[in-house]
Formats: sequence, structure tokens, C-alpha cells
Amino acid sequence: MLKRILINLLNNAIKFTPAHGTVIVEAGVTAAGCLELAVRDNGIGISAEQLTHVLQPFGQGESGLTRRYEGAWLGLPLVRAMVELHQGLLRLESAVGTGTVATVSFPPRRAVWQRPRAVAS
Repeated sequence: MLKRILINLLNNAIKFTPAHGTVIVEAGVTAAGCLELAVRDNGIGISAEQLTHVLQPFGQGESGLTRRYEGAWLGLPLVRAMVELHQGLLRLESAVGTGTVATVSFPPRRAVWQRPRAVAS
């Protein structure tokens, strides 16, 4: 599911970022032990009014008459559902014209860490 979450977030970022734009993937562990993945772009962004709408299945950010982007608009709702299945949280931060940051955070009990094994020489 983690792979599908990341693919969906990257697809959105690439789709809504113009040519020569930037898409950045960040990953880390918070001080509280949560695993966080973020996909940051400098694309078209999402208005405050549209933020909750795009998290609903088929909730397009544009009306049917002015729609410029294809798709079923299920990517973010699916990401949210998959993240929540793992007791995680999806956060969207966005502004029109500046881009979007989609961050998924998984609690420590869902992030299993293994120490790297020593390589025998």
C-alpha cells in the first residue's frame, strides 16, 4: 500500500506541475517516531475551498465545463483511505499558484524498523 500511496501522490504532483516545475519527495522519522513521507510540488495548487472537495471521491477541483485535467479524481481519496487503514494521517497544504505539499504520517506502531545487518567480509 505504501508504494501505491507514493505513486498516487507523485502522479498528482506531476500532473498538476507545469513543464520545468519541481516535484520533491521527502521521507523521515519524527522525534515521536512517526514515519512521514511528503511530496512537494510548485504546481498550480489548490484553493482553500477546494481542499476538502478534492479529498472526496470524484471531487474534482474544477467544474466539468472548465476542466483541463483528465482522470477520475480518485487519487487523493484513495491515498487518504489507505493511510487511514494504517492509522495514519494525510495532510494537504496548498495555495493557488504556489503548489501543494501532501504529507502522510504513520504512527510508530505502524513503522517497523530493522537495524541494518553487518556485512561479512
